[in-house]
Amino acid sequence: MVFYSPGRTTSYPEDHPKKGIRYHCLGGGDEVGNVGIVLEDAKKTRLLLDYGLAPTTPPRYPSEAPQVRDAVITHSHVDHLGMAPWLCANHRTRLHGTGLTAEISELMWHDCHKVSSIEKYPLAWDKRDIDTALESWNIHNFNESWMHNDWKLELKRAGHIPGAAMLNIETPERKILLSGDFDTRDSPLTKGAKPIKTETLFVEGTYGGREHPPLQEEEIKFTNHVQRVIDRGGKVLIPAFANGRTQDVVMRLHKHLPHLDVHVDGMGKRIAKMQMNHPETLRDPQSFKDAWSWCRRVSSKSDRKKALEADVIVSTSGMLQGGPSIWYLNRLRKDTSNAILFTGYQASNTGGRKLQNEGKINIFGNETDIPLEWKSYSFSTHAGHKEIIDFAAACEAEEVVVYHTDPNNARPPLVEELEKNGHIVHNPVNGISEYLGEEFSRSN
Repeated sequence: MVFYSPGRTTSYPEDHPKKGIRYHCLGGGDEVGNVGIVLEDAKKTRLLLDYGLAPTTPPRYPSEAPQVRDAVITHSHVDHLGMAPWLCANHRTRLHGTGLTAEISELMWHDCHKVSSIEKYPLAWDKRDIDTALESWNIHNFNESWMHNDWKLELKRAGHIPGAAMLNIETPERKILLSGDFDTRDSPLTKGAKPIKTETLFVEGTYGGREHPPLQEEEIKFTNHVQRVIDRGGKVLIPAFANGRTQDVVMRLHKHLPHLDVHVDGMGKRIAKMQMNHPETLRDPQSFKDAWSWCRRVSSKSDRKKALEADVIVSTSGMLQGGPSIWYLNRLRKDTSNAILFTGYQASNTGGRKLQNEGKINIFGNETDIPLEWKSYSFSTHAGHKEIIDFAAACEAEEVVVYHTDPNNARPPLVEELEKNGHIVHNPVNGISEYLGEEFSRSN
């Protein structure tokens, strides 16, 4: 099957390296998201790290994967696992990841298929392939190793969202650490990633050149803003990503504003239940349970009407691309004492970005003015520039491969500082194979 992937025609080079370890980015090399990285050695040991799609409009897909028997999925966001059903249906690939990632994957794949049907964009797999993918999971706990031929693999906590993992690899030739999406800072939901001594570090550079505001200060500004809106008689709509951000926001509100009436709607409710089934992935399982018992979960049409009387509504979709948040916005827009507080990035060509830029949004096919106050707060769980630099240094990495990054803005300042600190830096390009180890990369 040919993917809908304009400009992405480079096929995977099947000639095997004569020496060293080769890596090849099917996607995510010189772009954010859409990740798929193949690693292989001269003995034909081959491994795929992630296989996702970028949920843009239209979506971006990675190049078609070669025959690969095993793939490690770092976490349950669609830009890292969205194309896994194709892998399992076409190559009978075994998927490896944490139990929570495997459990949430079913929900994410069904949602991905639903969105593709609604927005009428082509998907390289169909609904039947989800069952094949679900049967392909091999579950691994953090810090428990397994062998992949003569490579020793181990999942390490990545922070980011519950269940997210870094992949630590020990080969006869080289020690490699792949960060996946990671954050070294603790969040209400998860503990931050810890450095591991390695020779080669693959690190996501999403926030290269940008620093996050201090989390505690941002949390106070956010909750103070919520209280100001309530004090003037308004209500707050918080569009939130279902997988991680919804639960994170609820915990922050419970901590600082326990007197408020907070209602939660959307897919985040189901994901929260799954997260509670895996307390080993959470920073503080009891605090999470307390916060989730405190908020009110919307489960019916009558609940949704009641939520309109709440102080705060936390709802998907996080980028106002559909879901219950649009339903609430259409009703709350009529009272200018209400406000919208964003807690996540609003991508180009999304409802959230259009509202921020134009004060308008498409609601049920009609361009609609939104005369409400809005503000964005940063609760990102990706490592910022300083965290990336410090992490590479703490890992004592000889070489660093900067992927999952904007090559024009985020990557240059990262590369400059990493090289200044003595690291050999790789700038991967989708479709181009490179070799790890200075002696191999220089000669190949």
